[in-house]
Amino acid sequence: MTSSAAAEPFDRDGWWDPDCRAFASLRAVTGLRLELLRRWLPGPWSGRVVADLGCGGGLLAVPLAEAGARVVGVDTARRALRAAGDRGGGGFLPLAGDLLQSPVDSGAVDVVLLADVLEHVPEPAAAVREAARLLRPGGHLFVNTIDRSRLARLLAITLGEGLGFVPRGTHDARWFVRPQELDAMAAAGGLRLCTRRGEAPRLWRTLRSGVLALRESARITAGYAALYERMAT
Repeated sequence: MTSSAAAEPFDRDGWWDPDCRAFASLRAVTGLRLELLRRWLPGPWSGRVVADLGCGGGLLAVPLAEAGARVVGVDTARRALRAAGDRGGGGFLPLAGDLLQSPVDSGAVDVVLLADVLEHVPEPAAAVREAARLLRPGGHLFVNTIDRSRLARLLAITLGEGLGFVPRGTHDARWFVRPQELDAMAAAGGLRLCTRRGEAPRLWRTLRSGVLALRESARITAGYAALYERMAT
């Protein structure tokens, strides 16, 4: 996160606690994001350099570090960052800082993650630009975010927050990002779109379990994931 206000819903303990409801849905959807990452970026992760901007408690960063990647996690949410560091082991380096000005060298990173981040920052274009700065030519940016649509607002805020799947105040619909807007931000940073998939809620499973369940979708109904590649200059 880039400010204390944006980080507040996430700056707490319990990220890896199976009894902590606040992060149960984030933990549940991590499997889909990891599946996409491994399919879109096949091959071993050992030796890859990864920067997770706005890493929170490390739900993506830690599994990638466990798979052999060298992962740097950047966040202002210090309790979340501590949870990631405690879990991440030697392959994970937590850095407290603003993701818009990350303490990572330009062109040093193979994969940058902006997962569940852009919809929480007032300057998404600046975040994408910073991600592009970190990438080597041929490196990739992985993004998860939420479309700025009426349906997304209904699902993420009215239902998601109203029914307690995520803490109240987590989202501001004004900060949701349309896919074509993200494409333009990426192009301005020298990135090209490789692929994109929608993330659709499994409504009945979610309601039965009390934890958000997602499935991959060809259509973008609310959330979506996208992969971009850094073009050679």
